[in-house]
Amino acid sequence: MITAGAIIRVLVAFILCVGAATASEPTPKLLPPHEFKVFDGTLYRGKPDMTRYGIEPIEVLYVSRFFHNVPAAYTQQQLPDRRIVRRVAREASALKRPVIIDIEHWSLTGSDSSMRSNMAKHITVLQWLRNEAPDLNLGYFAILPEPAYGWALKSPGSREYDLWSADNERRSDLAPLVDAVYPAVYTYFPDRDAWVRYAIANLTEARRYGKPVYAFLWPQYSEANKDIGLQFLPADYWRLQLETVRKYADGIAIWGGWGGVGPAVWDDNAPWWQVTRDFMHDLRGKNGVSQHNK
Repeated sequence: MITAGAIIRVLVAFILCVGAATASEPTPKLLPPHEFKVFDGTLYRGKPDMTRYGIEPIEVLYVSRFFHNVPAAYTQQQLPDRRIVRRVAREASALKRPVIIDIEHWSLTGSDSSMRSNMAKHITVLQWLRNEAPDLNLGYFAILPEPAYGWALKSPGSREYDLWSADNERRSDLAPLVDAVYPAVYTYFPDRDAWVRYAIANLTEARRYGKPVYAFLWPQYSEANKDIGLQFLPADYWRLQLETVRKYADGIAIWGGWGGVGPAVWDDNAPWWQVTRDFMHDLRGKNGVSQHNK
């Protein structure tokens, strides 16, 4: 779920933007009480049946599902074989769960011509999937909106924030083709206040597309941070993230569990999982409806 290109984009945005103006938090609208969904996108080996805890499965279509035994340079420029996309669509449809496409190398940043070219590729893959399996509930990982860290910490109305907002608006052509948006609000630094501002800004920007918003969270620091990357978050930090997204989104998609060369082994005593179970117990409440605004 993390590629070199994605890491570079995050770091460049942070380096360019984090040092300018003091950030102020956007003024997002708290959601009224509503059903809040939590999805399992983890890759752990030996994990329990998450549905026992009210956590629903999702299907992430990684780039490897679309490109088989082809050079990386090819995938950077070309569409996948349509026959492969049709097969993937049928396989995903049979699972009866939300589907998230994770093709990160077709960047929507940069020049207008590059953006339009890559947008056309994303749209084509979406159309091929939907034509083959109209029942699919489709979304794209982390491109609606651009998961900027440094820009998101700027004051709304600042040059940096407005550039980010304009970049997100350029992506709107993709929105009518998806059923939900899945912004990524991963953790790069221990600064909790900054993470909250960053998350709220991204969730607020995600609302522009008029679709349900399910935030991808990862209970480890991103590997983009070379000092603490892949360390697990402190339990109370993870709880803060769950509660923050609970206030401003329609749900959470939890990612993690990749061990570097394969799926990591499940640890039922992991602090992040203990916190998540408690969160789900609190969340389910009466009729499974979030009570955070009552």
